[in-house]
Amino acid sequence: MDESRLWLVFTVVCIASIIGLLEYEDKIDIFGEKNSSENETDFDTSDEMHDLGKFCMTHENLAMHFHPTISIFIDGESMDIPKDLGIDTELCPSTMHMTHTHDSSGKIHVEGHQEVDVPLEVFFDVWGVHFDENGIFDYRGGTISMTVNGAESTAYQNLILEDSQNIVISYTSN
Repeated sequence: MDESRLWLVFTVVCIASIIGLLEYEDKIDIFGEKNSSENETDFDTSDEMHDLGKFCMTHENLAMHFHPTISIFIDGESMDIPKDLGIDTELCPSTMHMTHTHDSSGKIHVEGHQEVDVPLEVFFDVWGVHFDENGIFDYRGGTISMTVNGAESTAYQNLILEDSQNIVISYTSN
């Protein structure tokens, strides 16, 4: 075998090795084995805090203060909403986030120094848990539904919070 063929074989082996390593490390999917919907449902909305969730405040000089209520059911079982969620956190020591609770009733306090549209995502980001059309908490792959004041809603994390809303989120495992 002449020298140019040896280099060709060497180059092909190196390229195949690199491609194999990238496939093994899940950097590429050359065999089409990964389902794109699996990757979408693995996404976790709690990985990044919504900008409105980063504001820390006190009860002074509020331009906005209202209360929606949320209930969450997993496979028919009611989930607890934490008391004092969003109050005196690592990000907001001795203060509170724009969305927070004072008790475990599901009443969300939405407060701000100016009137802004606050999506439901802010509440879940402050809580540090996932919620979108693919699932809630660590539950994925089942059926999720949301009603607002008794009417079906597909706004999920994008729902703009309003006073006296009754938000019910239900997740059912398949």
